[in-house]
Amino acid sequence: MSGQLKALIVCCFIIGCFCRQSASAEMNHDLQLWTPITLDVPIHRKVHGYFEVGPRIGDNVSNLYQLLIRPGIEYRFNNNFSFFTGYLWQTTYGTSDGVLHENRIWQQILLDKDIKRLSIINRTRLEQRMFSNLAGTGNRLRHMIKLNLDLNRRLYATTSNELFVNLNSVKDGPRSGIDQNRFFVGLGIKAYKNSRVEAGYQYQYVNRTDEFDDQANHAILIQTFIGLRD
Repeated sequence: MSGQLKALIVCCFIIGCFCRQSASAEMNHDLQLWTPITLDVPIHRKVHGYFEVGPRIGDNVSNLYQLLIRPGIEYRFNNNFSFFTGYLWQTTYGTSDGVLHENRIWQQILLDKDIKRLSIINRTRLEQRMFSNLAGTGNRLRHMIKLNLDLNRRLYATTSNELFVNLNSVKDGPRSGIDQNRFFVGLGIKAYKNSRVEAGYQYQYVNRTDEFDDQANHAILIQTFIGLRD
């Protein structure tokens, strides 16, 4: 195993452990089900269309609490390097303020490298977040490291860690600093050509403001990719 690969794996787990340990003793827990579907299709040469829809069922898997719709455009420089830009519309249900909407503009760089049976994916995304109940725009940076290890021609093991950092504070809203962290482990199956499905467990730590307890979401994650590496 190369030194670079060892460093990536260690980094992935250290970040996940750090964010879990940084959570306060008082924490709310919820069992959830996330079923995102992501589509990436060629438009013209290196230009691809991107579309994602992500329903999230919470409150111990009893109610739809969030719905995300994320269209975008990808420019694929080569098979290992892509740039994306797009828009996101998110609705959150059942909050103390009723139904809340969030609009985002986002930009993303996707890099991946294959080492024999192992794929290493690095995804860096920048978001400009606009909230229906708040004034001002929140800027958030997120970085994901993901490892896919082929077990045979169709089945692979997968794990990822994604750290979210707010770059500024919004009055009565997100504050600058660590926003959340997501750690995922599961199995994937290559279903047909460029289509695959991954299923597993995701731990999401959400760093709340001083007025609220931190949140720990334990999600069953079933994600479908059609024509996209990640």
